[in-house]
Amino acid sequence: MPLSEEQVLKMKQKRETILQQAVLLFAERGYDDTTIAKVAKASGVSFGSVFTYFENKDQLFHAAVTEPLQEHSVKLLDFDPQASEPLLELERMVTNHIKMFAAFDSYLRLVVQVVGYYNRFAHSFAELDAFHNSFRTKIAELLINGQEKGLLHVQDPKYVATAYMSLLIGLRVNLTDEPQSNMWEKFVPFAMQLFGPKNR
Repeated sequence: MPLSEEQVLKMKQKRETILQQAVLLFAERGYDDTTIAKVAKASGVSFGSVFTYFENKDQLFHAAVTEPLQEHSVKLLDFDPQASEPLLELERMVTNHIKMFAAFDSYLRLVVQVVGYYNRFAHSFAELDAFHNSFRTKIAELLINGQEKGLLHVQDPKYVATAYMSLLIGLRVNLTDEPQSNMWEKFVPFAMQLFGPKNR
């Protein structure tokens, strides 16, 4: 007998709860100290229920790393590299990115773990790395656009994009301010300087 729409919705919600709790626990306790039992308890489900959605701990960890990335990447890549006014587009992009990274917290700590142990978590790292390359490539296109219009100093766009990503990660990892703090927006002008704007 097929599941009803209500049952399907409840299953989706339960899976999402398990995944959210897994992100928090893996980020806080690390891979080794996070068990399926702890995830189940934090999610308010039975131990066996977790295996309805995830085959094992490795699969749960991989999903905790990569599924949020799919959602976040759409927003992180939401800028126009061929914008007619590249400086304004860069400023809009930076403002949005800093707001997003301010809210990442637990997820970003999880990402940093994977990057730090990329050999151990090779499968998850490969997906993070693929996104990073897409991110840098698209930003580089916007920078080249600005350089060709004479608005930005000429410098290697891939290195600048890499430095920009490092800045975003560093801000969230080093600062404890709440995402709602108006402190975050004060970093926009500093981030903009990385791109080498002229007459600023």
